[in-house]
Amino acid sequence: MSKQEVSDYLLERLRAWGVEHVFGYPGDGINGLLAAWGRADNKPQFIQSRHEEMSAFQAVGYAKFTGRVGVCAATSGPGAIHLLNGLYDAKLDHVPVVAIVGQTNRTAMGGNYQQEVDLLSLFKDVASDYVQMVTVPEQLPNVLDRAIRIAMTQRAPTALIIPADVQELPYSPPEHAFKMVPSSLGIEYPDRKSTRLNSSHDA
Repeated sequence: MSKQEVSDYLLERLRAWGVEHVFGYPGDGINGLLAAWGRADNKPQFIQSRHEEMSAFQAVGYAKFTGRVGVCAATSGPGAIHLLNGLYDAKLDHVPVVAIVGQTNRTAMGGNYQQEVDLLSLFKDVASDYVQMVTVPEQLPNVLDRAIRIAMTQRAPTALIIPADVQELPYSPPEHAFKMVPSSLGIEYPDRKSTRLNSSHDA
């Protein structure tokens, strides 16, 4: 069996958080993530929108009517830009939404690559509570958990940027254990056994 990729772990972690639906539109910047959906038997369910802007609004609507975190996904460049209207709706209405966005390969960043956009700057206002880029596989668990937790506790949109090449890297857990004290009550955290974050340390 081939080694689990970053995208495979991302979907596994979303399932651990109880995420059942992700609203998105395909694009080259998230090809690794889309391939992982095929390997995961479409769990959580990928619901394809007609446009990235609609993906964000669907995630917002889902969060408003279910009380759960909404998740949307889009490719890099124009695809990411199209999420803004929906994410501002989430920000202004205080709705928990997590945007997962692709980005140019790390080696091409800053080289005027086709449709390259500075996504950290793009999302710094709409996702002012939390926006981060994953640059190594070991970074993913903590960053994804924080994006979801902050979206839920602050009732605000957050953004997670994953370069295309990182999505297809073999996943390896962080070598250190995260020691964070929950800042709020009422959140049902994933079972530690399903995270593989602290496989050598019991709480």
